[in-house]
Amino acid sequence: MKKLLLLIALLSLVPNLASARRIGGLFGKSERIHKITDVDIKGANGEDLYLAHKTTSLYIFMGAYMTDDGYVLGVKGSINTYYDLDEEQIKKFQASGALPTPLPPYKIEFTEWLWGYALWILLAILAIIWFFPKNKEALFARGCKYYFGKNTPVNYPKAMRYFEKSAKKEYGPAVFNLGVMHLSAQGTKKNVDKAMEFLKKASKLGYVDANVTLGNLYYNGSEVTKDLGSAEAWYKKACDQGHADACKMVTHIQQAS
Repeated sequence: MKKLLLLIALLSLVPNLASARRIGGLFGKSERIHKITDVDIKGANGEDLYLAHKTTSLYIFMGAYMTDDGYVLGVKGSINTYYDLDEEQIKKFQASGALPTPLPPYKIEFTEWLWGYALWILLAILAIIWFFPKNKEALFARGCKYYFGKNTPVNYPKAMRYFEKSAKKEYGPAVFNLGVMHLSAQGTKKNVDKAMEFLKKASKLGYVDANVTLGNLYYNGSEVTKDLGSAEAWYKKACDQGHADACKMVTHIQQAS
């Protein structure tokens, strides 16, 4: 997952690095001149000009903000060199016929807006991926990360929150883990009755470890009243699901009775 997120981030940076080279670094402003049409106007130094519109992007490693700066006069043969064009100048040039009336409309492409705000878009995507996993398996995996301390300190309360979210989606392993946590007082107060509810629900969802655990509880009699008949029944369910040790326990109970 981390490699995938890194790949997304690098792919998002590709067009921005090119812009960053134009502004001399990864931080600062970048102006872009977009040609609209040729015009019969000369610059202060006699250079040929064209009607254009300008955008300005702010970079903080990636595009963080972009503005539409309106019409300008671009200098032919030069990259991003321009003369400002205010309302008074526009009217003057239009009156002389140098600029068309009305001025031709322009449209900033969606992709330019996209890269202009790429930083926030990427952060939003990463936040959604990181903080809001949607499917039950992803929620369960996140819970296991904090339960077992995979690349992070063990955090039972946080693990329980993710298991609860996954359990709401009827995911057997998550329901089972909630039962274990209530039985072992991990991230919550010990509550055997609630633990049994979760374990039995996990059994209904077909999770074999729940059947084995229930069999163990009734067989050992340490947390619930010892009941070999119930133990055998739970082991039998697990045995029918192919759990070899549960099958051995069924045989053991039957031979001992």
